[in-house]
Amino acid sequence: MKRIILSISLLISICFAANAQHGRGEGRGKMHKEIKAQKISYITQDLELTPEEAQLFWPIYNELENKKDKLRQEARVFFRKIRYGLDSIPENELVQISDDMIEYRIKDAQLNKEYHEKFKKILPIKKVLQLYHTEKKFQGMLLRKIKEKGRHMGRRERN
Repeated sequence: MKRIILSISLLISICFAANAQHGRGEGRGKMHKEIKAQKISYITQDLELTPEEAQLFWPIYNELENKKDKLRQEARVFFRKIRYGLDSIPENELVQISDDMIEYRIKDAQLNKEYHEKFKKILPIKKVLQLYHTEKKFQGMLLRKIKEKGRHMGRRERN
């Protein structure tokens, strides 16, 4: 397991390096795909999915991820609006943005609930709970890599 995590860490580092060398849009897309592939590998191995479970699980999981990606794209609109300060936005627009943000959270929770039920139908409950834990572990690993990369870049700039 340690070897797998080390391999994933190395590949993520390579992704970040590739992103720095390519144009922003091109590098981000490639990095996003590579991270997604690593996430699939990480989840498959951590959950120890059987071939039968994997065959049922991945189409549903990918469907959920696609819906969440669309939802996040919609949410970016109101996050962009408030990025440069709330003071310059009229009160009525602030009310709408805040309502939209709550609506986003509700939709996200509804998606989680809907797919939780789907996962329970195809995986043992222990693996469903392990999935949620594994996703958090993967996310934490990515955040550590980003922080590590930031510290490394900061040292390079000081030298």
